[in-house]
Amino acid sequence: MNRPALSIRLDRRIDPYWRKARIAARLLLKKEADRPWNVRDRRLAARLAEDPGVTNRLIDQAVHSLKARRKYGPGILGRFR
Repeated sequence: MNRPALSIRLDRRIDPYWRKARIAARLLLKKEADRPWNVRDRRLAARLAEDPGVTNRLIDQAVHSLKARRKYGPGILGRFR
């Protein structure tokens, strides 16, 4: 059975540093919302801070991406692909 062309595009994996930056961005947004961090959040933040691939610029892009999704919905970012 042949796979449709669309599923081939979906098999591509997300860059690991982008994934980590998105996690860090969620932690920063949680802190901004005055929601307390638990032990797991603190441990994860410390681990991500030591990772050389997770840069401030990448985290900033992830924060803006998450804020755009909340403000405009998920369709706004998929429109330009």
